[in-house]
Amino acid sequence: MTQDAQPGEPGPTALTRRRLLTVGAVGALGAVAAGGAYAVSRGPGLSSFPQLPGLGEPPPPELHIDPQPVDFTDLQARRRIGQAAHVYELNARPSTYYVTEPFGARLDRWLALHRRHVGQAPDEIRSYGAWVRGSATSWHSSGEAIDIARLRADGRDLTSLRHDQWRNAPATEQRRRLALYWRTAAGLHHEFADVLTYLFDAAHDNHIHVDLGRFGPERPRLIRRSHAQVQAVQAMCRHVWGRTEVETTGDFDDATRSATTRILEQSGGPGELADSREAWQAFMVATMERE
Repeated sequence: MTQDAQPGEPGPTALTRRRLLTVGAVGALGAVAAGGAYAVSRGPGLSSFPQLPGLGEPPPPELHIDPQPVDFTDLQARRRIGQAAHVYELNARPSTYYVTEPFGARLDRWLALHRRHVGQAPDEIRSYGAWVRGSATSWHSSGEAIDIARLRADGRDLTSLRHDQWRNAPATEQRRRLALYWRTAAGLHHEFADVLTYLFDAAHDNHIHVDLGRFGPERPRLIRRSHAQVQAVQAMCRHVWGRTEVETTGDFDDATRSATTRILEQSGGPGELADSREAWQAFMVATMERE
């Protein structure tokens, strides 16, 4: 997708959006550049879960901002995510992708989180691309989204987000793949507020989409009315934690609240899932570490 880009000039509103992200990233992301502030030691619980930047303050507001299309020449050209090469899923070739600098930094931090808590060390991240020339309805057009398909190492899949390829696998294999899928999704939900999985619609059956649209540089928290967030939490309860009484309805019902509260209690996380950003992130870390 990115190989077909043609030069062009972004409008002034695009620069305003990028400036917002860059300024916000100095405080929200710069404080964890070394990864230490978000490190959680592997162990029986999360009682040592650190204080995250901004905790104790009012939760960040949602941003009601439309994507502002920019040209790829105004974005950062990257060929890696963290220590892994970026590979275009459609031709299996290493490729350049184009994103804003804060978005690229967030991707690097996600992969470091995945390595630490899921225990996988991919040398290749396959995706369907990041920036595409488009309209003001897509965060891809602003360089603040990417579609991730597979995490690989030594020429084999570690985690496949290609639900379309294994959704009809035998039950045992499907259970294994679903657990890895949702443990990986937990890391993405830790870092990004907008995470669209195969539960969202058929268009996301072969990848997970992430973007920064809802909170910009701020890290996410639970929004109860977010169908995508709640469905993902419910799927994690079912496929990672074995809480099969939880249905993937997208409604934050009593069964979901009870299950997530119990999981946080067992893992040493703070409060209830909807209480704070810290509780949301603790739940995601515990889910990543669940084997």
